[in-house]
Amino acid sequence: MAVQISVLGDIRVLIDGNPVELGPPRRQCVLAGLLIDANRVVSSDRLADRVWSGRPPDGARQILHSYLSRLRRAFLPAGERVAIERRPGGYVLSLRPGAGGVADVTVDLYRFRDLVDRAGRAADAAADDDGERATAMLDEALGLWHGDAFASLESPWIDEVRARLDEERFQAELERGDLLLRQGRQTRLLAELQSRVGEKPLNERLVGQLMLTLYREGRSAHALEQYERLRRDLAETMGANPGPELRRLHLRILDAKTGRSDYQQSPAPAPALAPAARPGQLPLPPSSLTGRARELAALDNVRRSDTVPVTVICGLGGVGKTSLALRWAHDNLHRWPDGQLHANLRGFAPAVRPLTPQAVIRGFLTALGVDQRTVPTDFEAQTGLYRSLVAGKRILILLDNVHDAEQVRPLLPGSPSCTVLITSRNRLSGLVAAEGALPVVLEPLTATEAHRLLADRLGEQRVAAEPEAATALISKCGRLPLALAVACARAMGNPQLPLAALAAELRPHETRLDALDTGDLSTSLRAAFDSSYDALDGAAARLFCLLGLAPGPDIGLPAAASLAGLPPTRTGALLRALEDAHLIQQHVPGRYGLHDLVRLYAAERAARDQPPAQLTEALNALIGFYIRTADRAHTLLAPHGTSSAVAEGAEGAAEGAGAEESASSGGLVQLGLVQPGLDQPGLDDSAAATEWFEAERSCLLAALQLAVSRRLHSQVWRLCWDTTLFLRRTGDVQELLSVSETGLAAAQALDGPTAPTLQALAHRGLAFAMLLADRDGSKLLDHLGRALSLSEDTGDLLNQAHTHQGLVMALDRADDPKTALKHAERSLELYERVGDQHGKANALNTLGWCQGRVGHYEEAVANCHKSLAVSRTYGWPHAEAAVLDSLGHVNTQAGRHSEAVGYFRQALDAYRNRRDAYEMANTFSGLAEAHHALGEHTEARTAWHQALTLYRAQHRTAQAEETEKRLGAAAEQD
Repeated sequence: MAVQISVLGDIRVLIDGNPVELGPPRRQCVLAGLLIDANRVVSSDRLADRVWSGRPPDGARQILHSYLSRLRRAFLPAGERVAIERRPGGYVLSLRPGAGGVADVTVDLYRFRDLVDRAGRAADAAADDDGERATAMLDEALGLWHGDAFASLESPWIDEVRARLDEERFQAELERGDLLLRQGRQTRLLAELQSRVGEKPLNERLVGQLMLTLYREGRSAHALEQYERLRRDLAETMGANPGPELRRLHLRILDAKTGRSDYQQSPAPAPALAPAARPGQLPLPPSSLTGRARELAALDNVRRSDTVPVTVICGLGGVGKTSLALRWAHDNLHRWPDGQLHANLRGFAPAVRPLTPQAVIRGFLTALGVDQRTVPTDFEAQTGLYRSLVAGKRILILLDNVHDAEQVRPLLPGSPSCTVLITSRNRLSGLVAAEGALPVVLEPLTATEAHRLLADRLGEQRVAAEPEAATALISKCGRLPLALAVACARAMGNPQLPLAALAAELRPHETRLDALDTGDLSTSLRAAFDSSYDALDGAAARLFCLLGLAPGPDIGLPAAASLAGLPPTRTGALLRALEDAHLIQQHVPGRYGLHDLVRLYAAERAARDQPPAQLTEALNALIGFYIRTADRAHTLLAPHGTSSAVAEGAEGAAEGAGAEESASSGGLVQLGLVQPGLDQPGLDDSAAATEWFEAERSCLLAALQLAVSRRLHSQVWRLCWDTTLFLRRTGDVQELLSVSETGLAAAQALDGPTAPTLQALAHRGLAFAMLLADRDGSKLLDHLGRALSLSEDTGDLLNQAHTHQGLVMALDRADDPKTALKHAERSLELYERVGDQHGKANALNTLGWCQGRVGHYEEAVANCHKSLAVSRTYGWPHAEAAVLDSLGHVNTQAGRHSEAVGYFRQALDAYRNRRDAYEMANTFSGLAEAHHALGEHTEARTAWHQALTLYRAQHRTAQAEETEKRLGAAAEQD
């Protein structure tokens, strides 16, 4: 399937050689409006402006939909190669190559630009064969034109596009003319140059080419006539004279010193820096620069005496690198009395190729006063001349928008008297390592600086009148200077527009980048991101897109490797490339995040550039990573608990569309539950497991919500089950309750042989969460009753025993210790029947607690000591901590307060080692009561305060209020 689209003439489309009926001119204008930005979203409003030139008729949106629908049908034979798609924020004309990257979709405009770009690179190499190759490519490029672009269409917007494209064509013709003259092939040029000069009689470069051609063809008089005609026309129309290059050529023809070789290679005096040549090439400084005091101070301190001071200002596109560089340069002009050189190397400029070092060197030599006729043809000789001319002089060399280190290395002077300032979106680590460049990393503004920027641009009064809206604007713009500047420009353009209305427009994620787009490439946030993205290689671009969809505020390397489906070493290299491009930040070692606006952009590019099936596969793989790693971490924290892997038997149709989608792509492998070849985080013990949960907490919960949205019910249950123990230990009872409710809902949506077991576990898990959150007792007992019934139906003695433990806790909380004691005895009996020693140790401890509650203190202490012995024999520190706490309470109830204090302190040490903040709070409370009973009021108050701090942090309101009362009562007694 081959698709050919032509616009360099009449607009026409061929699919496998068959012409496509595009309809009337207005419909063709819709196609042109999409085609000029192919593979990029064009908003509906912008498309309507392009079609109706800013004056859309009534019902324009419906008419536009009709045109788009008809164009879609026209392109149906092209299949997926060409598609008009609705995207967040507008429409996109997607052009996709065939299998294997075959270029079977061609657009003559893009082919023209590619050939011109390649010809420019070949010409810059300055070798003879490259010159011929460059000429051939330009011939091919210009041969694609068959008249004016979009020749059959007329509208103000089309006229503007046509004018821009005609200028591109003209510049290519000029480049080709220079190449042919350099090769001595001017005969080919004469006729077309005479025609072109007739069309553009004031273009000095074109007239110069014609003069040189005429001279070489033996027509010196005609060459001089061309000059005189131009001089006269310039004087009459503009009051100006021809430029120095053309004047020099005129004099040389007059003097008859130019041979038939390229005039630039003629003998000439040795190059020298003219006495008056003091370059001053800096662009205007920014009108204002907000904040950046730290960075300005860093730039002030960069000078060193032994080597050339080179500084690299690097950061995300739109963060204000060029503004900072220009502001500092203009504020410090006194440092460089011999001048300032400046070049925009266009390393990330949209729609144009980066400047080569060769082109920059020639420009610098001209600025330093060197006659272009005397410039050496060899690049190394040019570099040597440049360095000789600046040696010993105090000159600033500002190299803006640099792509990589190789683009600027030849431009570095050899004299420490010069200062080099570079801006780049890349870190340029090679310059830092080899040339000792000092990096200045530019981050988004602080909230205070961003607020100052708004006030400076919009006025203090307007910002102060809507403080909440100003804060919202700052947040939605991500504190990025370019985004804030665009928002301010829109507000300044409409002084009656409330800031709240502008903030509301920025609120929706799917249209925020559209709201921050001015239509001008130089001030478009999306265009700034586009140029960074377009500079990435394919693998890095794919990972960047996937990171935009990854749930959670950041991501670790192992998770990113699973998301990408690549080995960690390869993924790490890609993450470093994205970090060097300032598209991601490694805010803590091993964890990577995206700026909010960059994340929106990455998600947008993912939807545009990545096949949906591959996105589904990647996100399922990431969910699978969190499932299997959380299972491993949970097992380390509770080696005798139930593994979430029991849910694997519940994979079934009840999981809905998400499961069906995954099953169709490879079952468990597709869901990421089996990923051979990918390394796992090093989880070797419970401490490492706790650290992993702490680092991944937000991402785990976000992955859980992603799985919920995809209706992956068994995966949801597994994530809930494996996360709850960690949440309980941190004391976050509200999050624990929410996750437990989600887990129960997922279990109830399942089918299959293990579904009843999962539902029993989920009911019991929710009941435990309700216990910790002090929720309604009747509902709590209902969940435990349902869990017990399901476990009895399946004959699951172990989970029956676990559920009786839960009933003990619930009934004890309900102040029914006698009934609780019966369940404790039943629990112990069941653990002994199944031979579960860990369960038996817990049951003995629970039994001792219940016996203490009914006043059987000696039996209680005996059973607790039995539990303690078993726990220590098997090395179960958490069970040991629970028994020590129970012994503290039993001895308190028995009036043995000194012994209670000892047990409570041992329990605290054990819980502290386990990082179990929830139980630490309870134990501090028990310790305080024991101290108070002993009359140790200072120690009691200290322990209550420690308990109160933890209760408040865990949002355990009832316990916090009770502790405050105990502290108040203790203060009155004192």
